[in-house]
Amino acid sequence: SAIGSGSLTTNEIKINSFIMTDMAIPDMAYQLMANNLLEVIKSEGAPEGLGDQTELLYKISNLIGERVTKDYEQKSQQGYVSLGTVQGLIQPIVFSNVNLKWSQDRKAFYSEGTIGISNSNRLDINGAFEGFMEIRKNEDGAPVFHVFFKASPESWYYFGFEDNRLMVHSANQAFNELITKKSNASKAKVGELVSIPGTDEETLSFVNRFRLQYYGLEAPYDLTSGTSSAKKKEKKKEEKKEDDGF
Repeated sequence: SAIGSGSLTTNEIKINSFIMTDMAIPDMAYQLMANNLLEVIKSEGAPEGLGDQTELLYKISNLIGERVTKDYEQKSQQGYVSLGTVQGLIQPIVFSNVNLKWSQDRKAFYSEGTIGISNSNRLDINGAFEGFMEIRKNEDGAPVFHVFFKASPESWYYFGFEDNRLMVHSANQAFNELITKKSNASKAKVGELVSIPGTDEETLSFVNRFRLQYYGLEAPYDLTSGTSSAKKKEKKKEEKKEDDGF
């Protein structure tokens, strides 16, 4: 569901989107991911992931109808209500606030700014993270979907769907081990969706291609970059000690 504007003359299209995804990985993997993200938010903080409230209401009403949306709005006026409690919005990953632009050259939508995540099934996340999303079709007209988001250098996730193959990888080793264990690559039948574990190199291949094609950035991306809030606090303490002459 999306709200936006565009020109058929110039092909300039910008939309604010709400995207629910249900990919072929075990529920336990989503739970590991959500708990990991929540740990980072609790220890280091993150901006809220729902975006503008009015736009959010318009977007979710397209998906769940006006009656359920009004009920959510009324409850929200009394205090925060997780979208993970709303009928019709309980999905494995709910991207609640993603700004997408259209690339006429690539015939693709690509994200700008942070990736807002509302909930994972019933677990409330409500965080905005550094990330990159691409939605397009391949030469045969089949859908292609890639998304990478990073809460911290120790907490990032990549999902890449293309040619009926879902590649999944993260910085979370428990998550990766579960994906590897549950992969159906060796037993998938012709035409079935194949889920396979990825690698750091394959993750970077997407991220670096995305940044070059859509942002014009040639510098390679660093998965380990970014200073956690905890480290920043320690650094400030050290700097203060030096300034005070200790």
